[in-house]
Amino acid sequence: MNLKKQLGLSLVVGGGLLFGLSTTQATAHASTYLRYYENIPNKTVSVTNKNAYVYNNGRLSRKVGTMRYYGSKVEEYYAAHVVKNGKASIYYKFRVGHRTGWVWHGYLKSIASSTGTTPTSTTTNNTTNNSDNSIPTSTSSDAKLRAEATAQNNQILALFPNSVQDPTLMKMADQLMNSTELNTTDDMDTRDNINDEIMSQLSSNQKAQLLEIDPSFSNDSDILSELQSGKTSWLNYFKQEMNDNAKAVDPALNPGTTFVHKYDVSKYYELNNFPTQYSGWKIGIGSYPKGAGESDTMGYGSFVVLLLPPDVQ
Repeated sequence: MNLKKQLGLSLVVGGGLLFGLSTTQATAHASTYLRYYENIPNKTVSVTNKNAYVYNNGRLSRKVGTMRYYGSKVEEYYAAHVVKNGKASIYYKFRVGHRTGWVWHGYLKSIASSTGTTPTSTTTNNTTNNSDNSIPTSTSSDAKLRAEATAQNNQILALFPNSVQDPTLMKMADQLMNSTELNTTDDMDTRDNINDEIMSQLSSNQKAQLLEIDPSFSNDSDILSELQSGKTSWLNYFKQEMNDNAKAVDPALNPGTTFVHKYDVSKYYELNNFPTQYSGWKIGIGSYPKGAGESDTMGYGSFVVLLLPPDVQ
């Protein structure tokens, strides 16, 4: 099964650092070395240890946070066989939306389906056979899905009354949410290249100042399931996600966590601050529509808000 759109709170700084991926910047043990990589079947798995360290690559070069920022389910799709502290071990590469990381395989547990088997993706030449994973570009349902996504985006936009819609950011946000190629490929290099291409629409200075807000998918919140089951509205869902994001960067609620970026501050996610905090900021919003056929933690509920300070060129 192709985990398409489950995004977590992310903050792009310097063109690629994600919030939650940047709170811990420690170097891996010098005795760690890579033996070889291995392709594994795409599989949606549950996270068994939210405090597990996440690494930036298969060589475990650097710790970049913990699993608490990725939600309760991720998609594993690649493996690295390494020797760490003299012991052979396996680390899996996983993704949630367009965010990726590496974690010890023992912290990812298979999810049994109703038939007692674990859902996996069917792939051919590194491309997932999952035609419902993105908004169609030339079908009769396209207009309806686009209208649905636009309505969702407008509800979010109304919370930023003094921000200015920017064509480039709007295009980028839509590509991050609804790019068919990005969301159907299983090749990590291809995904990275597509993300880099999307971000290349900004200057180096803009990349360094870009704030990206995604859902938190907090393990302590049921708001996503309430949205997908129709128990809460899209607007209420977004507001709750902002509350969860604000809590995630509140030092009082996260003792011992080191926040290193200027956007790792609650004020950037508190709804009451939006009219003044983002006055004059450029904004782009993208979201994934309910009618696209996704279920449980995949697809519907995903959004991205891209923000740039007024005078950044």
